[in-house]
Amino acid sequence: MPSIPHRAQPGWDRRTLLRTGILATASLAMLRAPIARAEPNAGQWDPTLPILLSAGAPGDPVAIANASLQASAFAAQTTFDMGRKFLGSLGLAPADAGGAAPILRGNRVYGRQAVEYVIRRAGTQLGVPYSWGGGSLTGPSRGVDSGAGTVGFDCSGLTRYAFAGVGVLLPRYSGDQYTAGRQLPPSQAKRGDLLFWGPGGGQHEALYLGNGQMIEAQQTGVPVKISPVRKSGMTPYVTRIIEY
Repeated sequence: MPSIPHRAQPGWDRRTLLRTGILATASLAMLRAPIARAEPNAGQWDPTLPILLSAGAPGDPVAIANASLQASAFAAQTTFDMGRKFLGSLGLAPADAGGAAPILRGNRVYGRQAVEYVIRRAGTQLGVPYSWGGGSLTGPSRGVDSGAGTVGFDCSGLTRYAFAGVGVLLPRYSGDQYTAGRQLPPSQAKRGDLLFWGPGGGQHEALYLGNGQMIEAQQTGVPVKISPVRKSGMTPYVTRIIEY
């Protein structure tokens, strides 16, 4: 089911409201890359990870749950720290969370400067190998199964890494990222929106750059690259994580 649309708030033009309660303002350089000429086989998509991972815990359900909670807490703290660093790069100090552990109030940030930072962050990984299950909040990592021997990114790992740079913690599974923001028809896609393929967005995803281009970690043997948007098999909606 599509998520309930969220209206952009008026009067924000040069100000950005992070949902952690932080105000920011800036403009960042845009990612530029040559237009790819050849469209890959539209039927080739990378397999996605299961929604739930044990994080290496033993088979006991309680141990798995505890490991998952610890991993989630670490991811939240890591993402929050990167959000603070992003604001620091703009010469701004985040609001005091009041306590040792900050409370994250949501997944969405607002503003063009955040979109450009996300795109630039993804662009720093161009040429990095594809690795099934690969990609952490801080960079490429070893994947699992077929990706166990490769340090790199899969599709959702790349987008999760890109958005973490502005303090947005996305789910790991592409199908969950599909419903993580406001859903719009592809005709309304803007820079920074997430594009998806397959039922419920579960086959593949990419970050939209505008002008019919996207950055993606597509499949084994193909490094992170900029590609023309492939319309075949796309979901009915794109997902907007950052409003501007």
